[in-house]
Amino acid sequence: MTDLTVIDAMRDDLLAGNQTRLAAPFLARGLRPPVVRWNPAPDELPTQQLPFLLRHWMALRDRHGTVRPEHIDPLELRPALGYILLLDVLEDGADYRYRLYGSEVARIASFDMTGKRTSEMATGSLASDFYLAIYRAMLRRPEPVYSWHEMPMEITINSWDRIVLPLWDAEGRIARIITCNVPGLPVPVPPKALAP
Repeated sequence: MTDLTVIDAMRDDLLAGNQTRLAAPFLARGLRPPVVRWNPAPDELPTQQLPFLLRHWMALRDRHGTVRPEHIDPLELRPALGYILLLDVLEDGADYRYRLYGSEVARIASFDMTGKRTSEMATGSLASDFYLAIYRAMLRRPEPVYSWHEMPMEITINSWDRIVLPLWDAEGRIARIITCNVPGLPVPVPPKALAP
């Protein structure tokens, strides 16, 4: 069960530039601490898909710097489409529902979260708490955020690189989140430009 008190403590640390509480559950499992960076430049990002999605999102921004969900055209996302996740913000950000869970992410992870909540993540609370903390931080700091994290060896994928981007509704609230998740190598090294 999701403990929003713990997640909000992680969120507050992220907003303050401190990742100690966010890293603690990873370190407790013998994993390296996750990497989280706000406003990365596209050329700082690994893989082809992450910088593609960030550039695309940046090109769609209106005069207020926002992107609306209806401006996202799936056909224009083809280079990253299988790695795209689209989430609806639920209950003022207490949870998020996967409207779209990329086919490649589902294939590689061996589960599909389409229609499910982040709190129901098949890999358990290590991943879901991490994702929820980042999403909840984005509601307060509506900017692109990059993350890298390891998962325990019993999970099919050892690490993920992600770019997470906000989408606003007509009332100026973040109503959806679009993210691109790309699996890392078995023992990846976070990109130098983004290392802690």
